[in-house]
Amino acid sequence: MPTQSIPRRYAEALFHLAEETGDTEAIRADMESIAELLRRTPVLHSLLESPDVSDKEKNAFFESIVKERVKDSTWLFLQLLLRRKRTALIPDILSEYERMEEEKRGIKRVRVVSAVPLKEDEKDLLVTRLHSLTGKTVLMETAVDKSILGGVVVYVDGKIIDGSIRTELEELRNRLLAKVMD
Repeated sequence: MPTQSIPRRYAEALFHLAEETGDTEAIRADMESIAELLRRTPVLHSLLESPDVSDKEKNAFFESIVKERVKDSTWLFLQLLLRRKRTALIPDILSEYERMEEEKRGIKRVRVVSAVPLKEDEKDLLVTRLHSLTGKTVLMETAVDKSILGGVVVYVDGKIIDGSIRTELEELRNRLLAKVMD
């Protein structure tokens, strides 16, 4: 898995270009189409990554299927990725780009893991509290993991807010063991 800073740097460059040209949504749509094309056609992905195919052939082939379907800014960016042999990063670049676009619009994505499925009122309460914490409109993805026993674990901005029963029990166990060792 690539270091996240590499896709982030490319996404930042593309996002700044998109902002300058006023095409943030169109360029995102272009990148979504390209990522989907690569996902649906593994042969294309393999061709673009193959050391046996010359850069000139890759560019000509990619141009024949993509250039007329995307904005000029997107095409120039894709050529850069081809030259630098970074086409495999397109899905990661797209994810970072979308995150930047959401950030600009005041949206924050969070992931919440609970031991049992959350009820709608619990979700609403969490969204309200996370909105207060972040100051952003919160889009929440939920998942169930019975191993946390109870409570919730929230993933936001690369941070973890762990309110799980499992973690509380582990902390209690560690405190008790520390007392016994004293």
